[in-house]
Amino acid sequence: MKSSFGFDNSFRELDRIPRSQKQKQDSLQKIWSGIEDRPKRKKNIFPKFLSAAAVMAACIMFAFIIFSEESTTGGSSSADILGDSFISQTAIALSETENSFSADGTYSAETATVKDEKWESTARTAINSAMPAEAVIDSKPLYDIQFIMKGKESVKVKVWNERGEVYFKSMDSEIMYAVPSEEGAIFIEYLEAIAHSIQKTP
Repeated sequence: MKSSFGFDNSFRELDRIPRSQKQKQDSLQKIWSGIEDRPKRKKNIFPKFLSAAAVMAACIMFAFIIFSEESTTGGSSSADILGDSFISQTAIALSETENSFSADGTYSAETATVKDEKWESTARTAINSAMPAEAVIDSKPLYDIQFIMKGKESVKVKVWNERGEVYFKSMDSEIMYAVPSEEGAIFIEYLEAIAHSIQKTP
């Protein structure tokens, strides 16, 4: 109330100064526009600063996520193994050791040559959906698979079935991949059926 009363007295004293009505109106207009402009200037500066800070924070967060993801996976993706390349046929054999490779693609009693769309779709889904794993597997691999590609070098992988979990790795890489349980179950079911037919061949 004191503040309001003080302003009222100041305005009354100002009003006693001999000036034209137009000058008084101009002065009043300047006072009102000065009062209105000050909050606008404060409001404009703060949101700009806030927006810039938000953008910088988002960029830092995005870079951190990308870096963390690449560090975790080593920048590798199982989808790169087969990609979208056309599989002309697949050679499957029982694996003998981790370092040797049995499915050399030639017709023999120990190697099955498969050319089937359902198998190819199952194999591609299993491999593309796999994630890098840090599993330590002591047992030898069960199957050697060679995907013979059209217009591309063939892909050779070794497959493990460790306590119901399916793993594989490419012959030209040390990265071990784990196949999700649902895709892995169908994948290994196909391989077991093919292995059974190989073992039955005289």
